[in-house]
Amino acid sequence: MKIWIAAALCTLVLLNTSLRAEDAAALPVTVAAGDPNIQYMGRWDFKDRNAPRCNWPGCTVKAKFTGKAINAKITFNGGDHFEVVVDGKTLPVIKPQKGAAVVSLASGLSDGEHVLELCKRTETYVGKPQFHGFQLEAGKRLLPLPAPTRGIEIVGDSISCGYGNEGKSQHEHFANDTENNYQTYGYIAAREVKAAYSCIAFSGRKMWPDNTVPEIYDQIVVGEAANKWDFKLFTPDVVLINLATNDFRLAKDGAPEEKGWTDAYKAFIARVRQNYPKAHIYCAAGSMMSGNALNTLRGYLQSIVKSCNDAGDAKVHFLEFDVQQMSDGLGSDWHPSVKTHQKMAAKFVAAMKKDLGW
Repeated sequence: MKIWIAAALCTLVLLNTSLRAEDAAALPVTVAAGDPNIQYMGRWDFKDRNAPRCNWPGCTVKAKFTGKAINAKITFNGGDHFEVVVDGKTLPVIKPQKGAAVVSLASGLSDGEHVLELCKRTETYVGKPQFHGFQLEAGKRLLPLPAPTRGIEIVGDSISCGYGNEGKSQHEHFANDTENNYQTYGYIAAREVKAAYSCIAFSGRKMWPDNTVPEIYDQIVVGEAANKWDFKLFTPDVVLINLATNDFRLAKDGAPEEKGWTDAYKAFIARVRQNYPKAHIYCAAGSMMSGNALNTLRGYLQSIVKSCNDAGDAKVHFLEFDVQQMSDGLGSDWHPSVKTHQKMAAKFVAAMKKDLGW
């Protein structure tokens, strides 16, 4: 598998999580965003090598550094929130105000080597942040990180984005604070199998016939149609498509017309297959659907998979996630909770271990 590494990616004392550039004390060593020891996951726009932009949820910057502290310089043009993870420990969320900011990610660390992950928790329409690099203490530096040898791409809607997964209940409406792509089934599964991760998901979107993910699938930054993604930059071993919930929820008759929907789905699988000839493709159902809608969707997807298999593509699979349970808690607006995402991830990982030997 070919993985694109865009630029070749104790006591923890955290900052006030709403900082502007003037609030964070600068550190003396500047590391440009194009430094070869920085790894990038997800789709990044590198027209400016030292100020890449991202838009899709789960876009991540990863680096190994020495020292007790690390800052990042980021331009925020929306309400994006960032998950900060150092040495596997999740730190308070970064919630800067709009504009350019030098943000203290962590301080008070042991004076040694540390691994940092900085993940865009929030989804596509929330903002288009721009990363300008890191700051380190005097005499400190970045170190090489081994490149992942596996890759996963998730294609989906609000479930895959992590919509409301940290919400207190189904009665709470969406807020940027409660969306956490780092704790979605896709990202959890990627960490479990040590794979690079990319998430192409957008709340409210469908497979067919309008407001679809396929119509924006090849964009680096959504809304910039001419700014096309180069599919040679990241070649995942696994693509999971989890698009159906909105198609059925918004359908006038309770389900989209079978031929139109399944033809569109098969056409999208063909696009994925053209981009990734060797990938395993999972056609997923769940976890917000149940009853007749789920039964109908199951039939649609199993028919699609059989058609692909009969045509000679044995690497197309059906995967059904369990229906979310009230006992596991519900996120905002009846979306899956983190616990449900964890259960979904376990099922996804089990399928990949079976089908790919991972």
